[in-house]
Amino acid sequence: MKFLALLILPIYLFSFEVNFNKKFSKSLTEDTLTTYFSVVVEGDSEKEINKTLKRFNKKIKDYDKIEKDSGTLTVRPQYRTSNNAPKITGYRGELRYKVSSDQATYINEFISEMIELKEERSTNIVISNLRWTVKDSTFDIANDILRLEAINWGTRYAKNLSRDLGLKCVVKNISIHNSTYRPMARMAYSNTEMVDAKIAVPESNKEDISIDPSFVMECK
Repeated sequence: MKFLALLILPIYLFSFEVNFNKKFSKSLTEDTLTTYFSVVVEGDSEKEINKTLKRFNKKIKDYDKIEKDSGTLTVRPQYRTSNNAPKITGYRGELRYKVSSDQATYINEFISEMIELKEERSTNIVISNLRWTVKDSTFDIANDILRLEAINWGTRYAKNLSRDLGLKCVVKNISIHNSTYRPMARMAYSNTEMVDAKIAVPESNKEDISIDPSFVMECK
């Protein structure tokens, strides 16, 4: 009996691991036009600059056809050095928002209304980083779908490996790392370039997202 036990023991101890990576990808349609919109005012009076920015801010908040977030309003003094001492020469104020919409016409309409509100040459409107992108919520859902696809695929692969090897193979570990790079096309406009109050809208494309999980299978 002792000799039989010694023969059987190595069979039960025999096991091995299979380690590999597999890429899972999905293509999404860019559905949201996004830009950073800024109103920049320079002048001698901090009070007047703040008054101008508040007027624009009210107009922006009242325009309800687009999404607006990351709003900031700042007014800072500008200096020059005289006799080794800083001297205030004026003030610079900036109102900045990230705006987005699934309709390019609403972005253009919004910019048109902002330009119409502009009264002084000291006020500048800047449109920067205009690009089509995929909504964050859509992007997150697509990533969740890819993760589920990877888990289901790993379970099926373990079953097929068990059948082909005549062993019991299970998924020991799955490590999922996002490998998606989201490019940010940078296009900038100032109000001097927008004579007709319209901007050149870039073409919507596809955005590819992917995950590259590492699988560890144990067979015994």
